[in-house]
Amino acid sequence: MTRPSLDAIIRLYALQNVLLALVSFGLARGEPHFVLAGLALFLIKGIAIPYYLFWLLDRLEVSHEVEGYLSVFLTLVLAGVLTALAFRVGRVFLLPGAPLPEGVPVALSLVLLGALSMVARKKAISQVLGFLALENGVFLLALAESHGLPLFVELGVALDAFAAVFLAGILLFRIKGELGHLDTARMRALRG
Repeated sequence: MTRPSLDAIIRLYALQNVLLALVSFGLARGEPHFVLAGLALFLIKGIAIPYYLFWLLDRLEVSHEVEGYLSVFLTLVLAGVLTALAFRVGRVFLLPGAPLPEGVPVALSLVLLGALSMVARKKAISQVLGFLALENGVFLLALAESHGLPLFVELGVALDAFAAVFLAGILLFRIKGELGHLDTARMRALRG
């Protein structure tokens, strides 16, 4: 079995954002802030951030193989358990009159799977992608539960994600320059 590559994960992240933008467009119903939020999501998180992450991979000369603290089997089992938990508990968080009730368990799954990715992966870039998936879950939860957030909040979330990834890239350059690698497992040896 071949191991997943960071390239594939970045492409899946871009696809996830395109799908979130389509959900936002679908919920628009004549409200321009949903359309603008979907456009911002598509342009910033669907195109700009993945492009930047591919650029980072090339510039940092990082191995494109995904490495985790847990085996692939155990990670899949945990992901399945977390997804089942999100779908079981998701009904509790459903607000009356939510415009997209089916999105609540999916959003909770994204949050939990993003957190799992942040904890279970060795490379800092994989952990950044986990954070971004978690952030997408929060965005989907806001879309599913509310009848629309103010436009400046939605745009702020998209720009916040871009700023976080940009700053993470700068931090990754510094870590790679100082330590010569980005493997968080090897960084544990630096504790004093």
